[in-house]
Amino acid sequence: MIIDEMIIGFIGVITTVILSSISLAYWLGKKFAMIDFRFNLVDEKFRQINERFKIIDERFKQIDERFKDIDNRLKSFEERLDLIEKRLSSLENKFGTLGEYIKSVYLTLIDFMTLRGVFSEDERRYMIRELDRLSEAYKISANPLKPEEYKFIKEVIKELMEKPSKEIDLWKLEKIVEIAERLTREEPSRTSFEFWMKAYMLYAMIRSEKFKEEEKKLKKDSC
Repeated sequence: MIIDEMIIGFIGVITTVILSSISLAYWLGKKFAMIDFRFNLVDEKFRQINERFKIIDERFKQIDERFKDIDNRLKSFEERLDLIEKRLSSLENKFGTLGEYIKSVYLTLIDFMTLRGVFSEDERRYMIRELDRLSEAYKISANPLKPEEYKFIKEVIKELMEKPSKEIDLWKLEKIVEIAERLTREEPSRTSFEFWMKAYMLYAMIRSEKFKEEEKKLKKDSC
C-alpha cells in the first residue's frame, strides 16, 4: 500500500513536471513565434527601405540623365549663340564697310556739288538753321557731346549767322565735323548722322565760298 501510494505520488509529480514542461514549451513557443514575427516585421521594414532606396537611386539616375540632356541642350544653344555672334560680327563688318563707302560717296558728291556752285546763299542760311536745330538734341548733359563742345558749336553757329563766309575760320567748321563724326560712332542714330551730314555740307559750302573769294582776290591782284 505504501509503495502504491509512493508510485502514485511519483507519477503525480512526474505528470505535474511534464504538464509544466509542456506549458513552458507552449509559452516559450508562443514567445519565440512572436519574436520571429517581430523579426519578420523588421526584415520587411528593411526590405521596404531598400526598395525605397532603389526608387531614390533610380530617380537620381533619371535626374542625372535630365541634367545631361540639359547640358547637351545648353551646349547646343551656346554653339548656336557663337554662330549667331559670328554672323552678327560678319554683318557688322559688312555694314561698317558699307557705311564707310556711303560716307565716301556722300563726301565726294557734296564736294563736287559745292565745286559746281550748286548751293545758293539761301540754302547756306537754311543749313545753318538746321545745324542749330540739330545741336539742340545734345543740349542735355546725358549724351556723348561734352558741355564745352556744345558751347563751341553754338558759338560757331552764332558766328555763321552774323558774319560773312570770308570772316569764318574754316578750322572751326572742321572741328564741328570731327565732333559730329564722333557722335555717329558713339551714338549712331538718325539725329547724329543728319547732324554730321549737314555739318559737312555747311563746311563744304563755306570752304567753297572762301575758295572763290580767294580766287577773285588773286585775279584782282594779278590785274
